[in-house]
Amino acid sequence: MTEKLCVTGMSGRLGGILRRALAADFELVALNRSRVPGVPTIRADLGRPDSIGDALAGIDAIVHLAAYPFADDRADVIVPTNVLGTLHLLEAARRAGVRRIVFGSSLSAIGGHRAAFLDLCRKRPFLTAARKVAFLEGLESPRPDSLYGVSKVFGEALCRLYVDRHRFSCVCLRLAEVRPDDRPNPRDPHGARIMCRHSDFVAGVRAAVAHTRRPGFELRTLISDDFRDPAPPGGSGRRKPGARVPRGAARRA
Repeated sequence: MTEKLCVTGMSGRLGGILRRALAADFELVALNRSRVPGVPTIRADLGRPDSIGDALAGIDAIVHLAAYPFADDRADVIVPTNVLGTLHLLEAARRAGVRRIVFGSSLSAIGGHRAAFLDLCRKRPFLTAARKVAFLEGLESPRPDSLYGVSKVFGEALCRLYVDRHRFSCVCLRLAEVRPDDRPNPRDPHGARIMCRHSDFVAGVRAAVAHTRRPGFELRTLISDDFRDPAPPGGSGRRKPGARVPRGAARRA
């Protein structure tokens, strides 16, 4: 049977990528403040738990992407949207009997380790995704780089609480930057070393959703292999010699 997958924040960049990629394999439902064209939409504001009600009944799994995504330290928006919104969603899922959650976390939860990570990248310019992830997981203790990062640490902790207290199955994906144009950030000389391609993001979410069929808590980093694409938009990009990137190169999702 086709699983019924609810995606929060489907009108955003990441939600839009999933909508296009997963529509053929899942029965998608959006939980969004505004209607998502072409997808059944639960119109709800996660800041207001009463607006969700029992709308999650019958859902098999949830991918939680809705968040205030800016690292501008707007506590008045970040706390109710990212922290309380995640709590309200988990509680609504508990009441509806939904126990499978994929939480869209971020490398910002450990972004304070960035200097050490980039120093390693400078020494070893062709680190594979597996090596990069191993390094980041060696710095496992949270070290957020912003209030946004703090909110993601809170979200991970809330997921852990609901696994322990209510027998949820949660996979938290610490995502590298997923760029709109799927290219490295031109303003960041190290952007290619810490980004996540669209195909890797989708593959990681697919794997995480499947993993939630087993009970427990998992924390995974999703980051793509290094590549350099200096061509302007519309041009043909070239990879730096020696930087072989197999398809689906992201690891540990």
